[in-house]
Amino acid sequence: MEIIWSSKARITFFDVLDYLEKNWTKKEILQFYQKTELVLNAIKRNPGIFPVSSKHKEIRRAVVDKNNSFFYTIDNYNSKIYLLTFFDNRQNPKSLKLE
Repeated sequence: MEIIWSSKARITFFDVLDYLEKNWTKKEILQFYQKTELVLNAIKRNPGIFPVSSKHKEIRRAVVDKNNSFFYTIDNYNSKIYLLTFFDNRQNPKSLKLE
């Protein structure tokens, strides 16, 4: 399956990288990038690997590490996976906008 990044997913992904660059070392940046790639590859092989959201049954949450997750949807008809947004797990979940 092909993975399609929404503009919001790109922005929030780079926001995480910017945060890591300002507050951590290159090692943490590389680890986040590698973990993200591992999770994306796992989703390509098995799109349903992560659980669906309790509020939005068509949206799934993939955990990258203890601090970061991303949300995605699966379009089986067109064989595409759409990345919606990355999210800092330390934030208030009510601040997450998926629609």
